[in-house]
Parts: sequence; structure tokens; C-alpha cells
Amino acid sequence: MKYPVTASHAAIRAAAAGATHRVLAAMLAAALPFAALPFATLHATAHAAAKTEPSAARALQIRADRIILQDVVQAGKRLLAVGERGIVLLSDDAGRSWQPRFTATNRTLSALAMGDEQRGVAVGHGGTVLTTADGGASWQTVAVEAAGKDALLGVLHAGAQRYVAWGAFGLYLETDDGGATWRRKQPLGPDFDRHISQVIVAGNGINNSGGGSGSGGSVHTHVWLLVGESGTLARSADAGATWEAVKSPYPGSYFGALATADGALLAFGMRGNIYRSTDHGANWTRIESGTSLALMRGSRLDDGRLVLVGNAGLLAVSSDNGTTFSLQKTARGKGLAQLVQTSGGLVAVGEAGAETVSLKGKP
Repeated sequence: MKYPVTASHAAIRAAAAGATHRVLAAMLAAALPFAALPFATLHATAHAAAKTEPSAARALQIRADRIILQDVVQAGKRLLAVGERGIVLLSDDAGRSWQPRFTATNRTLSALAMGDEQRGVAVGHGGTVLTTADGGASWQTVAVEAAGKDALLGVLHAGAQRYVAWGAFGLYLETDDGGATWRRKQPLGPDFDRHISQVIVAGNGINNSGGGSGSGGSVHTHVWLLVGESGTLARSADAGATWEAVKSPYPGSYFGALATADGALLAFGMRGNIYRSTDHGANWTRIESGTSLALMRGSRLDDGRLVLVGNAGLLAVSSDNGTTFSLQKTARGKGLAQLVQTSGGLVAVGEAGAETVSLKGKP
């Protein structure tokens, strides 16, 4: 099935693709020791070296601090990170060292989600979908016609073998077989064409018996929250089967969302905007962030603190469930895409690859 592409969308895609390719070409020269080689040659050389001589494969090691990374997750004791040129990085020592895995694509990988220590899904630009069944050691390409060539920006493991993926121009996909086959859905109707930035599953909330406020009656479901471009906010009370659009308190774009320990929801994005909801997404209150830098993603730590990451190495930290935030910067000061807590501390990924992060102050 083909999906219509308007002239304006085509122009946006062409401009974005050109800018992305220029940025990646410049970064690639700094990131790879063999940057003079075409990347396809590097891929082929790495695969051949891995099969014939382990030491030769190690010689092609990619520096984890000189490659753009878009996402990082933990599966058991292993960290998995994805980024430019289809590269996956693995760490079994809490981010102190990383081993590269070359996939069959050279498109940027935007995100990944693991269902357990072995099985997971990675998604990326050009409708790229990859699956792994061995903890990220190898990856298989899945052809998803419904995705077309639009960028996939995120993926969520939704229990058992179900995953949800989303991206540009309202692209929203689901699978119930671990990523082998996918179907396209229209969460906010056939005319919805805004970029979807993130989908999260929060705690128990919306009361299916009516009202949608979560107060009173039998609360027996999880709230799903969807955020995106141009003030897009939506929530679901039935695990993403249907979605209800929510009026946004501002027209700008949201890049991320997070659930707090006390059941509140945060939506954040452009120019440091943070909004908080205490009624499962029905109403939102602006939180003063103290910054105009974009906030991209966030994590809730074991001690309950929230850490939002953003441009220029920004760390926005809250110890009161997102009511207030204090600002810090990483030592490198480069844009951050995500952060994960490990047994050895905090590991962030972004423009400067992977780096360990220390927070100032006490919880």
C-alpha cells in the first residue's frame, strides 16, 4: 500500500535528508579511523575481518566518544546504543568500554527497545526496522512496506511480543510477533500528519467507566501518552487501541515525555518548555525550567529523581517529581539524546557518543 506524499512534505524530506547527510559526512570523518573508505567498504571489511581474524575486526573498532548516538537502553547487564550509519554499540561493563556491531543498513538508527535480555527492535531513518534475538550481537532487517521511506523516531516494548513504533508525518506501526510483521495505524485520524516524538506507558490512571480523570470509580488500566510536533498531545486508556487528542497548553513541539514516581506526567521539548499533569494528561501546568535550550528525553532514577537531557550537555534534575528543576551541564557540553542508569552510574549518549555523567548534589 502506498501513502500519499504532498509537495510540501516532499520538499521537507529532501531538505532534511540533505542536511542530515552533510552532518553525518562531517561527523563520520572524525568518528571513524578509516573515514577515507566508503562506508559500504568499511561494513564489508568489518564483516570479513570478524569472520577471518578477530584482531583485524578489533582494528576497525569505532570510538564510542566520536560517533553520534541517538538512544541507549539496558537489557540485563548489557547496554545497547544506536546511532548514525546503522551502528550498534554494546557494553557489558556499565559503559566503560563499547564494542561495535555493524548492521545491514547505513541509515541512522533513532531508537531501540528490548523485550528481554535477548530480543529487541531497533528503528531508524528510511523506514528502517531491525530485530535481534541474541542481545544485539546480530541484527536482521525487516522490510516494512507500510513505513515507506519516512523516518521512524521511536519504539516501545508493550509487553509479550508487542512493540509500537512511530515517527515522521504521523507514522505509527504495531507488531504482535516480535517485529516480524507490522501494521500501520492512524492514532489521531487520517488527516494527522505531525511528527510523533515519543509514546510512553505510565501508571494506572484513566477510568474507563467515564470522565477520564482517573478520580473515583474503578481505575484498572494504564495511561499511554503520545507527544509530538506542533503541540501534539494524546492519551489512550486501552493500551493504544484508541487515542484521545488532548488540548495542548502551547503550540510548540514536544520531544519527550516521562512519568514521575507520584503518578504525574511530564511533557517537554522546544526552548526548555516543561508541562506537568496530575490528572493523567487531561490538564497541564507549565513548569519553569530556567533554560531556553531544547529538552530531548528523560529518565527516572532509582532514587526517584528525574533527569531530562537536552542540547549543549544540559541536564535538568528534579527531586520533587517534576515540580521544580535545577540545571547542570556535562563536561563535554555536547547535545544529549538519552540517559540510562547502570550499576556503575549514569551513561548518556548524544552528539559526543557515549559518556558517563555525574550529578551534583544529593537526592
